[in-house]
Amino acid sequence: MEVTPRQASENVLYFSKFHAAGNDFVLVDGINHPRTPSWWHHETIYKLCHRHYGIGGDGLIVLLDSKDSDYRMKYFNADGHEAEMCGNGLRCLALFIRDQGHSVSTPMSIETLSGQVSVEIMADGLVKVAMPPISFARANIPMRGDGECINDDLKIDKNLTLKITALSIGNPHVVLFGDYGDEQFYELGPMISVYHAFPEGANVHFVKVEGMDTIVQRVWERGVGPTLACGSGAVAAVAAGIANNLLPFNAKIRVKQPGGELSVAVADGYRESTLEGEAVYVYHGVVEF
Repeated sequence: MEVTPRQASENVLYFSKFHAAGNDFVLVDGINHPRTPSWWHHETIYKLCHRHYGIGGDGLIVLLDSKDSDYRMKYFNADGHEAEMCGNGLRCLALFIRDQGHSVSTPMSIETLSGQVSVEIMADGLVKVAMPPISFARANIPMRGDGECINDDLKIDKNLTLKITALSIGNPHVVLFGDYGDEQFYELGPMISVYHAFPEGANVHFVKVEGMDTIVQRVWERGVGPTLACGSGAVAAVAAGIANNLLPFNAKIRVKQPGGELSVAVADGYRESTLEGEAVYVYHGVVEF
Protein backbone atom coordinates (compact mmCIF):
# COMPACT_ATOMS: atom_id res chain seq x y z
CA MET A 1 0.00 0.00 0.00
CA GLU A 2 1.33 3.42 -0.97
CA VAL A 3 1.15 6.15 1.64
CA THR A 4 1.52 9.67 0.24
CA PRO A 5 1.34 13.12 1.82
CA ARG A 6 -1.62 15.36 1.07
CA GLN A 7 0.67 17.79 -0.72
CA ALA A 8 4.32 18.02 -1.70
CA SER A 9 6.45 19.27 1.16
CA GLU A 10 10.01 19.08 2.42
CA ASN A 11 8.65 18.60 5.93
CA VAL A 12 7.49 15.03 5.37
CA LEU A 13 8.47 12.01 7.43
CA TYR A 14 7.81 8.47 6.18
CA PHE A 15 7.80 6.04 9.09
CA SER A 16 6.89 2.58 10.32
CA LYS A 17 5.63 1.67 13.78
CA PHE A 18 6.86 -1.49 15.56
CA HIS A 19 6.66 -2.82 19.09
CA ALA A 20 8.49 -5.45 21.13
CA ALA A 21 6.48 -6.62 24.15
CA GLY A 22 4.62 -3.32 24.02
CA ASN A 23 7.82 -1.26 23.92
CA ASP A 24 6.94 0.78 20.81
CA PHE A 25 9.02 2.75 18.37
CA VAL A 26 8.80 5.03 15.36
CA LEU A 27 11.28 3.81 12.71
CA VAL A 28 12.66 5.91 9.88
CA ASP A 29 14.72 4.73 6.90
CA GLY A 30 17.62 7.15 6.62
CA ILE A 31 19.17 5.06 3.82
CA ASN A 32 16.29 5.28 1.35
CA HIS A 33 15.60 8.85 2.52
CA PRO A 34 19.11 10.14 3.21
CA ARG A 35 18.43 13.89 3.17
CA THR A 36 18.96 15.44 6.59
CA PRO A 37 15.37 16.11 7.64
CA SER A 38 14.05 19.38 8.99
CA TRP A 39 12.62 17.54 12.00
CA TRP A 40 16.13 16.57 13.23
CA HIS A 41 15.70 18.37 16.56
CA HIS A 42 14.89 16.97 19.98
CA GLU A 43 11.78 19.13 20.40
CA THR A 44 10.29 17.83 17.16
CA ILE A 45 11.17 14.23 18.03
CA TYR A 46 9.47 14.74 21.40
CA LYS A 47 6.31 15.86 19.59
CA LEU A 48 6.46 12.92 17.18
CA CYS A 49 6.70 10.47 20.11
CA HIS A 50 3.92 12.20 22.07
CA ARG A 51 0.96 9.86 22.48
CA HIS A 52 -1.69 12.56 22.14
CA TYR A 53 -0.17 15.07 19.71
CA GLY A 54 2.06 12.85 17.57
CA ILE A 55 2.54 9.30 16.35
CA GLY A 56 3.28 8.02 19.84
CA GLY A 57 6.20 5.87 20.92
CA ASP A 58 8.78 5.12 23.59
CA GLY A 59 11.46 6.20 21.15
CA LEU A 60 12.43 6.99 17.56
CA ILE A 61 14.96 4.96 15.58
CA VAL A 62 16.74 6.03 12.40
CA LEU A 63 18.35 3.39 10.15
CA LEU A 64 21.63 4.62 8.65
CA ASP A 65 24.60 3.32 6.68
CA SER A 66 27.73 2.30 8.56
CA LYS A 67 31.36 2.11 7.50
CA ASP A 68 32.31 -0.76 9.81
CA SER A 69 29.00 -2.62 10.38
CA ASP A 70 26.10 -3.73 8.21
CA TYR A 71 23.99 -0.82 9.45
CA ARG A 72 23.91 1.95 12.05
CA MET A 73 21.20 2.69 14.60
CA LYS A 74 20.53 6.24 15.76
CA TYR A 75 18.19 6.11 18.76
CA PHE A 76 16.22 8.85 20.51
CA ASN A 77 14.23 8.47 23.71
CA ALA A 78 10.69 9.85 23.76
CA ASP A 79 11.95 13.08 25.34
CA GLY A 80 13.82 13.74 22.08
CA HIS A 81 17.34 13.22 23.38
CA GLU A 82 19.70 10.70 21.81
CA ALA A 83 20.56 7.60 23.86
CA GLU A 84 23.28 4.96 23.53
CA MET A 85 21.15 2.03 22.33
CA CYS A 86 17.95 0.08 22.95
CA GLY A 87 17.66 -3.72 23.10
CA ASN A 88 14.01 -3.95 22.09
CA GLY A 89 14.56 -1.24 19.50
CA LEU A 90 17.34 -3.30 17.94
CA ARG A 91 14.97 -6.24 17.55
CA CYS A 92 12.37 -4.03 15.87
CA LEU A 93 15.08 -2.52 13.66
CA ALA A 94 16.03 -5.97 12.36
CA LEU A 95 12.51 -6.54 11.02
CA PHE A 96 12.36 -2.98 9.68
CA ILE A 97 15.58 -3.57 7.70
CA ARG A 98 14.06 -6.69 6.17
CA ASP A 99 10.70 -5.04 5.43
CA GLN A 100 12.39 -2.05 3.76
CA GLY A 101 14.04 -4.42 1.29
CA HIS A 102 17.60 -3.99 2.54
CA SER A 103 20.08 -6.86 2.63
CA VAL A 104 19.67 -9.14 5.64
CA SER A 105 22.53 -11.34 6.83
CA THR A 106 22.47 -13.94 9.62
CA PRO A 107 23.35 -12.33 11.93
CA MET A 108 23.53 -8.62 11.14
CA SER A 109 26.01 -6.26 12.75
CA ILE A 110 24.52 -2.96 13.94
CA GLU A 111 26.59 0.03 14.98
CA THR A 112 25.33 1.88 18.08
CA LEU A 113 26.78 4.50 20.42
CA SER A 114 27.54 1.56 22.74
CA GLY A 115 29.53 -0.22 20.05
CA GLN A 116 28.71 -2.92 17.52
CA VAL A 117 26.02 -5.46 18.38
CA SER A 118 24.79 -8.58 16.61
CA VAL A 119 21.09 -9.08 15.75
CA GLU A 120 19.55 -12.22 14.28
CA ILE A 121 16.06 -12.94 12.94
CA MET A 122 15.38 -16.50 14.08
CA ALA A 123 13.59 -19.22 12.12
CA ASP A 124 10.65 -19.11 14.56
CA GLY A 125 10.13 -15.40 13.93
CA LEU A 126 11.74 -14.28 17.18
CA VAL A 127 14.64 -11.83 17.13
CA LYS A 128 17.80 -12.31 19.20
CA VAL A 129 20.33 -9.65 20.17
CA ALA A 130 23.85 -10.27 21.45
CA MET A 131 24.00 -7.42 23.95
CA PRO A 132 26.93 -5.09 24.75
CA PRO A 133 29.30 -5.92 27.63
CA ILE A 134 27.96 -5.87 31.20
CA SER A 135 29.81 -3.78 33.80
CA PHE A 136 29.04 -3.03 37.45
CA ALA A 137 31.90 -0.51 37.68
CA ARG A 138 30.61 2.91 38.62
CA ALA A 139 32.93 4.60 36.13
CA ASN A 140 31.32 2.68 33.27
CA ILE A 141 27.67 3.24 34.25
CA PRO A 142 28.40 6.20 34.85
CA MET A 143 27.77 6.61 38.59
CA ARG A 144 29.58 8.80 41.07
CA GLY A 145 31.89 6.97 43.45
CA ASP A 146 34.44 4.19 43.21
CA GLY A 147 34.32 0.45 42.66
CA GLU A 148 31.32 -1.68 41.73
CA CYS A 149 27.74 -1.10 42.80
CA ILE A 150 26.24 -4.46 43.86
CA ASN A 151 23.64 -4.40 46.64
CA ASP A 152 24.93 -1.04 47.83
CA ASP A 153 23.16 1.74 49.71
CA LEU A 154 21.73 4.67 47.77
CA LYS A 155 20.94 7.42 50.25
CA ILE A 156 18.18 9.56 48.79
CA ASP A 157 17.76 11.71 51.92
CA LYS A 158 18.09 11.34 55.70
CA ASN A 159 14.89 9.29 55.83
CA LEU A 160 15.31 7.08 52.76
CA THR A 161 18.13 4.67 51.91
CA LEU A 162 17.63 2.02 49.21
CA LYS A 163 19.58 -1.13 48.37
CA ILE A 164 20.45 -1.01 44.68
CA THR A 165 22.56 -2.74 42.09
CA ALA A 166 23.70 -0.46 39.26
CA LEU A 167 25.28 -1.54 35.99
CA SER A 168 25.89 -0.66 32.38
CA ILE A 169 24.83 -2.68 29.35
CA GLY A 170 25.83 0.07 26.99
CA ASN A 171 23.38 2.29 28.87
CA PRO A 172 22.84 2.95 32.60
CA HIS A 173 20.53 0.81 34.79
CA VAL A 174 19.54 0.64 38.45
CA VAL A 175 17.89 -2.52 39.79
CA LEU A 176 15.92 -2.86 43.04
CA PHE A 177 14.79 -6.28 44.24
CA GLY A 178 11.62 -6.71 46.27
CA ASP A 179 7.85 -6.52 46.09
CA TYR A 180 7.26 -2.88 45.21
CA GLY A 181 3.72 -1.56 44.82
CA ASP A 182 2.33 1.13 42.50
CA GLU A 183 2.88 3.97 44.96
CA GLN A 184 6.56 3.10 45.40
CA PHE A 185 7.05 2.57 41.67
CA TYR A 186 5.66 5.99 40.75
CA GLU A 187 7.49 7.73 43.58
CA LEU A 188 10.90 6.07 43.38
CA GLY A 189 11.17 5.53 39.61
CA PRO A 190 11.40 9.19 38.55
CA MET A 191 13.36 10.09 41.69
CA ILE A 192 16.15 7.57 41.08
CA SER A 193 16.19 8.08 37.30
CA VAL A 194 17.40 11.69 37.66
CA TYR A 195 19.28 11.29 40.97
CA HIS A 196 22.54 13.25 41.08
CA ALA A 197 24.61 10.09 41.57
CA PHE A 198 23.89 9.27 37.90
CA PRO A 199 25.21 12.16 35.78
CA GLU A 200 23.59 10.80 32.60
CA GLY A 201 20.43 9.54 34.32
CA ALA A 202 19.43 5.89 34.64
CA ASN A 203 16.75 3.38 33.71
CA VAL A 204 15.18 2.07 36.92
CA HIS A 205 13.89 -1.50 37.38
CA PHE A 206 11.77 -2.97 40.14
CA VAL A 207 12.25 -6.73 40.15
CA LYS A 208 10.55 -9.57 41.98
CA VAL A 209 12.23 -12.99 41.74
CA GLU A 210 9.64 -15.77 41.31
CA GLY A 211 12.14 -18.62 40.99
CA MET A 212 15.53 -19.58 39.63
CA ASP A 213 14.25 -19.18 36.07
CA THR A 214 11.62 -16.42 36.30
CA ILE A 215 11.45 -12.77 37.34
CA VAL A 216 8.75 -10.09 37.20
CA GLN A 217 9.92 -6.61 36.27
CA ARG A 218 8.54 -3.08 36.03
CA VAL A 219 10.45 -0.37 34.20
CA TRP A 220 10.85 3.36 34.66
CA GLU A 221 12.79 4.35 31.56
CA ARG A 222 15.13 7.32 31.42
CA GLY A 223 13.62 10.11 29.32
CA VAL A 224 10.34 8.22 28.90
CA GLY A 225 8.73 7.16 32.19
CA PRO A 226 6.82 3.91 32.69
CA THR A 227 7.17 1.55 29.71
CA LEU A 228 5.60 -1.81 29.01
CA ALA A 229 8.99 -3.41 28.41
CA CYS A 230 12.73 -2.72 28.21
CA GLY A 231 15.15 -5.10 26.49
CA SER A 232 18.43 -3.86 27.92
CA GLY A 233 16.61 -3.54 31.25
CA ALA A 234 15.66 -7.22 31.12
CA VAL A 235 19.33 -8.13 30.70
CA ALA A 236 20.24 -5.71 33.51
CA ALA A 237 17.70 -7.33 35.83
CA VAL A 238 19.02 -10.83 35.15
CA ALA A 239 22.67 -9.78 35.49
CA ALA A 240 21.88 -8.01 38.77
CA GLY A 241 20.04 -11.10 39.96
CA ILE A 242 23.10 -13.22 39.26
CA ALA A 243 25.37 -10.73 41.04
CA ASN A 244 23.09 -10.96 44.10
CA ASN A 245 23.04 -14.81 44.00
CA LEU A 246 19.35 -14.86 43.10
CA LEU A 247 19.67 -16.26 39.56
CA PRO A 248 22.12 -18.61 37.77
CA PHE A 249 24.56 -18.05 34.93
CA ASN A 250 24.04 -19.89 31.63
CA ALA A 251 20.27 -20.34 31.94
CA LYS A 252 17.37 -18.93 29.96
CA ILE A 253 15.53 -16.66 32.36
CA ARG A 254 11.91 -15.69 31.71
CA VAL A 255 11.49 -11.96 32.23
CA LYS A 256 7.83 -11.05 32.68
CA GLN A 257 7.21 -7.39 31.97
CA PRO A 258 3.84 -5.60 31.69
CA GLY A 259 3.87 -5.81 27.88
CA GLY A 260 4.95 -9.44 27.55
CA GLU A 261 7.79 -11.87 28.13
CA LEU A 262 11.44 -11.78 27.09
CA SER A 263 14.12 -14.43 27.39
CA VAL A 264 17.58 -13.53 28.71
CA ALA A 265 20.74 -15.60 29.18
CA VAL A 266 24.00 -14.38 30.73
CA ALA A 267 27.20 -16.42 30.35
CA ASP A 268 29.77 -17.13 33.08
CA GLY A 269 31.69 -14.05 34.15
CA TYR A 270 29.22 -11.81 32.30
CA ARG A 271 31.35 -12.32 29.20
CA GLU A 272 28.26 -12.26 26.96
CA SER A 273 24.48 -12.03 27.15
CA THR A 274 21.54 -12.50 24.80
CA LEU A 275 18.07 -11.01 24.62
CA GLU A 276 15.37 -12.86 22.71
CA GLY A 277 11.72 -12.18 22.01
CA GLU A 278 9.04 -11.17 19.57
CA ALA A 279 9.03 -7.99 17.47
CA VAL A 280 5.85 -6.88 15.73
CA TYR A 281 5.07 -4.59 12.79
CA VAL A 282 2.09 -2.34 13.61
CA TYR A 283 1.59 0.08 10.69
CA HIS A 284 3.33 2.58 8.45
CA GLY A 285 2.44 6.11 7.45
CA VAL A 286 3.52 9.64 6.68
CA VAL A 287 3.62 12.75 8.85
CA GLU A 288 3.62 16.33 7.58
CA PHE A 289 4.68 19.27 9.73
